[in-house]
Amino acid sequence: MIYFDNNATTPLIPEVRDVMAPFWDQAYGNPSSVHSLGTAARVALDSARKKLAGVLGVTTGELIFTGCGSEANNQAIVGTLLTHFPSTGPTRNLVISDIEHPAIKETAAWAAARFGFELRVAPIRFKGNNVDTAPFLELIDTHTVLVSVMMANNETGLVLPLAPIFAAAKAVGATCHTDAVQGLGKLTLNPKALGVDLMSFSAHKFHGPKGVGGLYIRRGQKLEPLIHGGPQENTRRAGTENVAFIVGMAEAAAIAVETSCDGVRQVRDYFETRLEQFGNLVQINFKDMPRTPNASSVQFRKQDGNLMLIKLDRGGIAISTGAACSSGSLSPSKGLLAMGLSEKEAQSTLRFSFSKLNTCAEVDACMAVLSKLVRPR
Repeated sequence: MIYFDNNATTPLIPEVRDVMAPFWDQAYGNPSSVHSLGTAARVALDSARKKLAGVLGVTTGELIFTGCGSEANNQAIVGTLLTHFPSTGPTRNLVISDIEHPAIKETAAWAAARFGFELRVAPIRFKGNNVDTAPFLELIDTHTVLVSVMMANNETGLVLPLAPIFAAAKAVGATCHTDAVQGLGKLTLNPKALGVDLMSFSAHKFHGPKGVGGLYIRRGQKLEPLIHGGPQENTRRAGTENVAFIVGMAEAAAIAVETSCDGVRQVRDYFETRLEQFGNLVQINFKDMPRTPNASSVQFRKQDGNLMLIKLDRGGIAISTGAACSSGSLSPSKGLLAMGLSEKEAQSTLRFSFSKLNTCAEVDACMAVLSKLVRPR
């Protein structure tokens, strides 16, 4: 099977598997225990935190480990709103974009309704070859307590202009959060340079294990914990730490930032060049806009995306019609519609997402399968 669905998840690489292995049946102690096995686990946990902090350019005290990216997003949104609850006076609000991952959109909608905040959703508009910041700036005011905008879109790779949006948020004293799940390993990631207070990430998007993620919390940032109990993570997230997975995530992150994206970009660009053989039967969405180096959102005109996905799978090619969390739906992607595609265009769009493990030879094999499917009617 040729795997071109790396925005959904990435394969665990051998280097990461190797550093995780000792913590299954040798150094299996609880890092809170005081005996030698527990101490060994604590040393490994602290070392992983230090390594990841170095990757992100932050301090070890500014990181907490979570069970996944969705938990990190929930912690950022709900934890922030709880610091403003209950509130008196004018209704407070939070601002998100219309193309956020469900882990943001659904959480924000629930929390706003539950705690009495106004949820403001900025539509996606374009100005030249960039996302227009005006819809965001129009929604941010002195009653805004949180602005959460994704770093890069999971369906198209579209990179959002965070700096001017967060500058406006900072000007009114709002907390700034970015879902960077699709950013780490693909884009330059420095929370302090971005001006964010909170940043979420997830290991399995950069060749780490599933089931572990993290949240950067700027020093001094107020945030209510969601999981209460023991003193783990500086009392910010109770529960025995998943040492093997945390060690794996730190190693995967270090490898990701040390590895140039030139290789994956070359494979992605080669793929898009090969698509030119299909002429006007194919269109690459947002090709001339800032994108992550690995993603290609492709319209196959006069084709049904769901049917093509099935046929490609039978041909040994794994891709998706959009976000993995909603790829089981036959309805057009809400994210693509929010980015301006028509229902017909969204229905005919497939997402190809590459990693450093992919090759141009795999692209050639994919083209051989596509050439049997993409034909004028």
